[in-house]
Amino acid sequence: MQAAPRRGLLIANPRASSTSRRRLRRVVKRLEEVLDLNVVHTRHRGHAEQLARRGAEKRFDVVLSLGGDGTVNEVVNGILADGRTAGEAPVFAPIPGGSTNVFARALGLPWDRRKAVGAIAEALAEGRTRTVSLGRAVDEKEDRLFTFCAGLGWDASVIRRVETYRRNGRNFGAHYARAVMAELNEHGVEGESVEIGLPSGETDSSTGMVVVQNCAPWTYLGTLPVNLNARASFNAGLDVLILRKLGLTAAARTAASLLVGREGPDGKHAVTHHDLSGIVLRASLPQAFQLDGDYLGERTELELTSVPGALRVAR
Repeated sequence: MQAAPRRGLLIANPRASSTSRRRLRRVVKRLEEVLDLNVVHTRHRGHAEQLARRGAEKRFDVVLSLGGDGTVNEVVNGILADGRTAGEAPVFAPIPGGSTNVFARALGLPWDRRKAVGAIAEALAEGRTRTVSLGRAVDEKEDRLFTFCAGLGWDASVIRRVETYRRNGRNFGAHYARAVMAELNEHGVEGESVEIGLPSGETDSSTGMVVVQNCAPWTYLGTLPVNLNARASFNAGLDVLILRKLGLTAAARTAASLLVGREGPDGKHAVTHHDLSGIVLRASLPQAFQLDGDYLGERTELELTSVPGALRVAR
């Protein structure tokens, strides 16, 4: 068992959907029982990554995030910048503060913030850590790590709409349902062709959706886990779901099967691959791209790889 980390940096996103000053004070009070804690606040998109990078350079023992999965993604990329390995980087702990908190919940942390902070504080006091894999997305524009998923095509188009809706409210579930219906009404579910290159040298294609996962579930709707690749794991490579075609009937059937707890879509047009070292996606025209639930613009080609043992987390 490792020695408990002593110097901690908490990066808090005050604009996260379920974060408030009073909740932050409670989090800080609990963490100060086990850490010499510094607290910093993000001011804009990308700021959490900058703060985390400085925290790693200043050799904090542990860096924590309080925010949603976008904040988590930025902090992870910050502490692992400059080629730091899991052993060289600070221990990371994600405190749920967003709408879905997929990464924190996939690690087994409670959705309830107080319970999650309690579990993290106990792990830090006892020096308990776990090493998990991450994914990496590389193209001509950027090189970024992701913690739980990446997608090209229809699901990213839906997320793009959700982000515009959420500027005026915080109900993720309602916004997501609205975005799905709007995308269906305006564009249907068939997109441009995407070619998928597999490590074996084989190729597949899709005009529906391609989702790559680093863990399960893909996301949550409230307390309900939504599984596209139920076998995806932090202890394995990447899993991919390829929907070769996705007509309206198939889309409705797929959505219904997920919402009643089925472990991924089925049917002749749904193909899954487990524990891949990497995958290459090439689109005939620019497609919407999302990483850890954040829309990052359009892409025509992406290389996605598994990074085993990339990050130490308090757990």
